[in-house]
Amino acid sequence: MLQTGQTAPTFELPGAGGGRIDTHALTEYTDNGWAVVAVFYPFDFHPVCTTQMCTLRDSETLSLLENTVVLGISTDGVYSHRAFAKKHRIDFPLLADSDGSAAEAYGVRVDEIEDHRGVARSAVFVIDPDRTVQYAWRSEEPDDEADLEAVERAARCHGDECALPDGKSYL
Repeated sequence: MLQTGQTAPTFELPGAGGGRIDTHALTEYTDNGWAVVAVFYPFDFHPVCTTQMCTLRDSETLSLLENTVVLGISTDGVYSHRAFAKKHRIDFPLLADSDGSAAEAYGVRVDEIEDHRGVARSAVFVIDPDRTVQYAWRSEEPDDEADLEAVERAARCHGDECALPDGKSYL
């Protein structure tokens, strides 16, 4: 799994957001000075995933951060994402990693979850505008959730300002 302090791999994926289907690239945000909260999840409409994505939707802290975007990423398709977003009023883009290449690059692709092959395990990465990972978390159990306070602190980081002298993050 990708770790704090490493450079985040780029991706360009189709996604549904605001009722539209567009292509989203990591660099379109980071090159413009934005932090990216990349949230990998296994399935649209799965009860645990729905709860987790709605928790992110309802997070006042993340929605109030300037120059920060949340991107949900799963191997489900854009039409499933669009229906999922509409049903649950999710206002951030949901990206279709249909071949699992982004999940693989971030080290969160698993062989099988609930008889579905090559899907992402739930994970959260906060990537600063320099594409440095400021926060990295992956679930071990299906209902594990990331620490949203730590995600918010990491989204405020840029470059080495959050790093400790030994190179580890204060997060």
